[in-house]
Amino acid sequence: MGKTVVAAFVALLVLPSAALLGVAALLNPAAEASCLPATDTTEFVPSEVGSPPGAGSPTPVVFPLPTGTWVPTSGFGMRVHPITGVATLHTGADYAAPAGTPILAVADGRVAYSGPSSGYGNLILIEHTVKEQQLTSGYAHMESAGLHVTRGDTVTAGQHIGDVGSSGYSTGPHLHFEVRPGGPDGAPVNPEPWLASRGASQLEGGEISPPGCAGQTGASATPYDGAAANGLVDDPTSDGRITKRTAHVLAAIQERFPGSGWACWSPRPGTSSEHPLGRACDGTFGNSIGTPATGGVLTLGWQVTNWLKASARALGVEYLIWQGRIWSVARNAEGWRPYDGGGMHDARSVTGGHYDHVHFTVIA
Repeated sequence: MGKTVVAAFVALLVLPSAALLGVAALLNPAAEASCLPATDTTEFVPSEVGSPPGAGSPTPVVFPLPTGTWVPTSGFGMRVHPITGVATLHTGADYAAPAGTPILAVADGRVAYSGPSSGYGNLILIEHTVKEQQLTSGYAHMESAGLHVTRGDTVTAGQHIGDVGSSGYSTGPHLHFEVRPGGPDGAPVNPEPWLASRGASQLEGGEISPPGCAGQTGASATPYDGAAANGLVDDPTSDGRITKRTAHVLAAIQERFPGSGWACWSPRPGTSSEHPLGRACDGTFGNSIGTPATGGVLTLGWQVTNWLKASARALGVEYLIWQGRIWSVARNAEGWRPYDGGGMHDARSVTGGHYDHVHFTVIA
């Protein structure tokens, strides 16, 4: 973003509310966050991840609230402002939800702003690249204690970034959500068809929180506390043997996500794979190997993967591969990184890029 645009948006941030009300084309200070504040996005380098044939967008998109928690209250478009009584453009969509309901990042990205923004109460802005399009998503009206990310944080689709509140010019607890292609100074678009056209999945409330988030739910996991974690036991998914730690992780997943299917040990001669060592498993979610995860299959896949990521340190998971990307405990600060196949797989294919299954490896 150019310095002139940044300066202009910074000026808007520090204007008093009365002055902001006069900037109707940019600002709608009630149950929306229609004017997005200035942010320096020079630190944000969007990842470019290839998409295999039939796999859809390499960057998953999710709805910004968990399923069953919200009702729509005000859509995108011209309306009479519920507080000022003035006809203005509502530049986002409002969803009423109980105070404290988790707000989810709609896609992978980097937090460009998190804090107070005049009539919007507390606001989070996230920069993304979705289907090779750069855009900013905005989430408004959280209480100050309901902000769970800070500027510069890397987030993943479905991550719990904040809690529904009613700060700023708001008539009750709700999320105002908006999308601006090109960045915070771009023209807003109707977020509802944008979400629909990108196959946005709805996540359950219990499977979305990353480690360290206040108010997280469903991310707990029981560590392996037995002896000889690297000792081998029978693999329930094959005629091979897996480590006790791998067996513990597998049992925890199967108990929590019975709709998932797993395969662990396999010989794989001539490779450096952890599967013949009994330290890795691959999971599908109602699809078969070779069939990309889409729709509800993709949703379940992200629920399982997010839970494994959140529980990695407790369970002893070393790294995950899913949807053309890799995440590891050792490089957690980098978030999800493009996966190049590791010298063994064609990352451009459905299976080689792990668009049909998630892979986990446990520590040795």
